Amino acid sequence: MKRREARELVIKALFAFEIEKSDPFRQLAYIAGDEEMSGFGGGASAPSLSAADDEYVRRLTSGILSRREELDGLIRTYAVDWEPDRLGGAERNILRMSLYEMLYDEKLHPAIAINEAVDLVKKYCSPEAAGFVNGILGKKAAEMLKE
Repeated sequence: MKRREARELVIKALFAFEIEKSDPFRQLAYIAGDEEMSGFGGGASAPSLSAADDEYVRRLTSGILSRREELDGLIRTYAVDWEPDRLGGAERNILRMSLYEMLYDEKLHPAIAINEAVDLVKKYCSPEAAGFVNGILGKKAAEMLKE
């Protein structure tokens, strides 16, 4: 499984978690096991999650949830006059994931994290959201490069 596909699973699970407030790991397993929800098609479902993929999506999901308040604080800082709750669920969770990856998980280079986020936003959100997400992540990236 490609990292982008793994990120898509995480975004879908986080979104479902916000709606249902149920176990996010159960959400991950359900989405990964459902051909239509996973979006992989061609009969790909739960067996496509290798042990390494499973560990990655669980680690990413757990990390984002454990630092959600901190990540939302960063969103508040860079999205002037926007509270995270006003954002769409997909945008909010894509921002959380990208910030988390830039700062903690793999310390993904900001340019890569921004590109991944913008691609996900283009796929799952309104066309206007891509510029908004790019701007927020770009502000954090510029700050990180100064450090």
